[in-house]
Amino acid sequence: MTPLRENRANFTRSDASAVKNTDWKPDDVRDQYSNANSHSDLYRYLTQWADFSSYLNIGYSKPRQKHDSPAAHERLIDRVATGLLKLRATGKYRDDSRLLDIASGRGGPAIYAHQKYGLEVLGVDFTPYNVRRATRNSKEKTTWPKVRFLAGNADALPIRSKSFSIAWSIESPAHFRNKPAFLREAARVLKPGGAFAFADLLVSDWRANKSAKSRRIYDEFLRAWDVPNLQTFKSYQAEIAKAGFKLCETEIATKYNLDIFERYCRPFLFLTGIPPVFAGYQQFVKWRTGAGLNNVHEHVLKSFDALRLGMIDYGIFWARRS
Repeated sequence: MTPLRENRANFTRSDASAVKNTDWKPDDVRDQYSNANSHSDLYRYLTQWADFSSYLNIGYSKPRQKHDSPAAHERLIDRVATGLLKLRATGKYRDDSRLLDIASGRGGPAIYAHQKYGLEVLGVDFTPYNVRRATRNSKEKTTWPKVRFLAGNADALPIRSKSFSIAWSIESPAHFRNKPAFLREAARVLKPGGAFAFADLLVSDWRANKSAKSRRIYDEFLRAWDVPNLQTFKSYQAEIAKAGFKLCETEIATKYNLDIFERYCRPFLFLTGIPPVFAGYQQFVKWRTGAGLNNVHEHVLKSFDALRLGMIDYGIFWARRS
């Protein structure tokens, strides 16, 4: 297993996974992904380089791979899928091609999973806009009805128990209020021996709790992304086991996505800190994407402050249902 980045000499006793965004509401997440609040302006802005009409993930890029492109989204799906299908191949459901996509977003990962891996996918998402957009995307890509979507909540899935042998959730659990309940639901709908994978943001304990200033920066990061709380690598390990899974493989993928995002933040914040540049660029961005540059700047700044201090990591987990 890959260890989380931690400096033990400076570790505090506080558990950052217990820190809550007390202002969080489910409607905050729905509004962000329905293009209905200021946080969605970042996605509008980034559509200049990536496909946020289909994908909502940060992506995955190794050295010399172009990250600001739709291919980065697909590389993340490939990384999650290869580990998941490896588990399927060594289990008793190796011929089962039905995948449950928990919090399926705008459908890009599910559609890609069908096109590349031949999987029949049912996606569940609690944002009505996402369900409508994902369904439209599936029909436009001629993958419907092999790739379908329905409304539902990750901690109370509208799925029969033991009805799937493979399931994943890609970069959505950060937005779930009750992550242990999500893991229990994933275990409930999976057949014994079934394979499960998920990718999520993580918090680094000692960095988030190092000082009052660190806590403030971490709190602002949670609010910028409409996140109620984050787990640490170790707390996720414990919750995965409690839910009835055996953890088989992990990866801390921070250097393949979050570190790249941090590097992109630097020139953006430098250039938009120059008033004449900001004024001109603001008009261009509004014309091209409809995004408010003030909102984008605030979102990027709150993200950068937490990322540059190493508070946020990115983990991928692969497990088997006991």
